[in-house]
Amino acid sequence: MAARGIIPEPPIDELLPTKEPTALVKQRRLLNRWSIFALVFVSAIFTVLYVSNVIAVKKLLVETDALKRSIDSLRTVNESLRTESYRLQSAERITRIAQEKLGLIPPPQAPTVLEDTEKK
Repeated sequence: MAARGIIPEPPIDELLPTKEPTALVKQRRLLNRWSIFALVFVSAIFTVLYVSNVIAVKKLLVETDALKRSIDSLRTVNESLRTESYRLQSAERITRIAQEKLGLIPPPQAPTVLEDTEKK
């Protein structure tokens, strides 16, 4: 008989887990192994894809940086060529070369423009 304040213990048969058939236990273990294998496989695939993406992005960043440097260099060269072109086209330089090398002399007065008074 149970004394006051003491909870009676359940029978031992209720505490022991029920035994499952061995085929069901083997199937659960096999399913658990395949689940773990699938999880590891999917994780490996995602890791490989992530790393390849990081490598591709890094390569694109390096290429972009090289192209930016090339553009800056070409802009500098273009600006220096434009400056040289303006210097070569200057009227003072052309007049000086015409006088020194070709022996031309500047006219004493500016040319006058004649307009045609007769309109056809």
